[in-house]
Amino acid sequence: MSHCVRLTFDERLVSPEAIQKAAYRGMSSLTVDIELNGEGRVFCTLSPNLGVSDEGFAYAVQEFKKNVLDYQLRLKIKLETEPVRNLILGLAFSRTGLQGSE
Repeated sequence: MSHCVRLTFDERLVSPEAIQKAAYRGMSSLTVDIELNGEGRVFCTLSPNLGVSDEGFAYAVQEFKKNVLDYQLRLKIKLETEPVRNLILGLAFSRTGLQGSE
């Protein structure tokens, strides 16, 4: 292992769930150790997997950062659209006849 990269995220901006999803997505090229400090910071130590070149690792780090943002925005959109999704699902299932009539 030639080198590691340490990233710091603010929990007010990025959820640990988004970081975990990004780590899972990039696990073919890098290993991510995640640490919460209890003061609103998330520390990530990224290290290359065996056989990954320096250029490959640099690319994987860039992709990890992009994926963290991607997953964070997906979580935000999911929360913002949840009431509308629930309304649509409620309307869809209310017309199926699956509910017993009173």
